Amino acid sequence: MEWRDGGTTSMGVTERGFFVERSGDLIPGILWAPAEVTGPVPLVLIGHGGQSEKRNPNGLALARRFVRRHGIAAAAIDAIDHGERGPIVATEDPAGHLDYIALWKRPDTFDRMVADWQATFDALIGLPGIDGERVGYWGLSMGTMLGLPFVAAESRIKAAVLGLCGFTGASAVRGRFGDRHRADAPRVACPVLFVVQWDDERFGRDGAFELFDLLGTKDKRLHAYPGLHAEVPPEGTDATREFLAARL
Repeated sequence: MEWRDGGTTSMGVTERGFFVERSGDLIPGILWAPAEVTGPVPLVLIGHGGQSEKRNPNGLALARRFVRRHGIAAAAIDAIDHGERGPIVATEDPAGHLDYIALWKRPDTFDRMVADWQATFDALIGLPGIDGERVGYWGLSMGTMLGLPFVAAESRIKAAVLGLCGFTGASAVRGRFGDRHRADAPRVACPVLFVVQWDDERFGRDGAFELFDLLGTKDKRLHAYPGLHAEVPPEGTDATREFLAARL
């Protein structure tokens, strides 16, 4: 792990960029941590949404709230081909960025992202200020598409927030996505809070319910809210944060 800068501090939150190297690939990330701590703190790994990047506005606000309100550190990395790692950017095209569509058709996408997260996990828990026994995962939409296989593979994750994802809808028809999640979901063993938007135009609620039902953990709950894919209300986001804080 290599620090990219000395960090900046604002209102009790220190933000510092880093690189993690895996098999010759540099994975860019950001760590948000309490500016003043008396001992190792828990950590939440945040998986960003599709056609976005590690320091998107919603993820940044979420990370800062974890630090300020709970004393929990947070970290995010750019997903494959997103942010500093490639060409995928936000687009107004409802069909999506062409490179984004291609990402789901490559056979190695999920395994690469699992390995990226595991390398990042190992690097971060090696820091003196992080408690490696108290690590959670937060990822909705693409954060679940790419993050669920990681949570399924990583027994050290103590709790996870997943959702805005399922087996039906316009965004569900992407390469090997359905097959991979049907295989991985039963292996998720940690407590899970799963978020559904009732009127989601990208993932149908029936397919989301099917994915939730397949999760292997017995300690799971589903929160559903009216509205479209991107309209999770503030109370819904707050509930995900409180869920992880209570378990870490």
